[in-house]
Amino acid sequence: MRFLILSLLLFSVGNVFAQTSEQYTYRAEFFFGNISEGKTYEDVKAQNMEYLEFLKENNLKYGRALFVPIWAGETEYDIIEYGWWPTGQDQYKEWGAYMNDYPKWAEENSEFDDQAVNTDRSISMMGVRARGIRVPEDERDRFNFVDFRQCTFKTGGTMAKLLELNARVEASEIELGNRAGYGEHYLRPYRGFDADVGYDFVIMRHYYSAKKRADIISSVPSYREMMSENGYWDEFRAISKCGPESTYRIEWLYYSGSD
Repeated sequence: MRFLILSLLLFSVGNVFAQTSEQYTYRAEFFFGNISEGKTYEDVKAQNMEYLEFLKENNLKYGRALFVPIWAGETEYDIIEYGWWPTGQDQYKEWGAYMNDYPKWAEENSEFDDQAVNTDRSISMMGVRARGIRVPEDERDRFNFVDFRQCTFKTGGTMAKLLELNARVEASEIELGNRAGYGEHYLRPYRGFDADVGYDFVIMRHYYSAKKRADIISSVPSYREMMSENGYWDEFRAISKCGPESTYRIEWLYYSGSD
């Protein structure tokens, strides 16, 4: 009987996931810093873009984006350099190449003599794309909005429960319509964080364009009704507790992988 119940549960969850976008895991890193005196955002971007040449020459899979605070309260930094890898193997392969091979490559190829950003803090995280409805490349802006929220698990709360809930929410959003144009990710601290960090995971919700975010906002009344009728908000609150949102501007610079 237990096996039958478990099989039916997995079959039900599998059907939900089949209707939604793929949930996948990856590794990520954040570098918090300030733009060096005399430098600009465009200088930071140019220096980051140069690293793409090294990645391609060494067949490394890595992506980069830049975050700038918009509505984020008081911060000790004015820019975040964000990177990600599709797997842990790719993370350590790129890290190793950066430590051992990049210094010589930069000496022979780099156009920059100094760093455009003074980094004060860095953290490595385990990431998972929880849900979201993508749009074509030609419908995306150069600069987009991204919201962050720090969250903690309540007793009995797990990432598996959150992901299963997100799959059902996305399936309901697809039925609702007019909700395309965003991605929602969960990030868990992995390395470089203090022992007394005040959260278990961070929600990163990014939008592909200002227009798509405006379209999503226009559907908020029906979205709230759907969330309440299905009990999704109650489920989320039973699993976790989250703080206020902070909003940043994001520019996705590149991904060097082929997949």
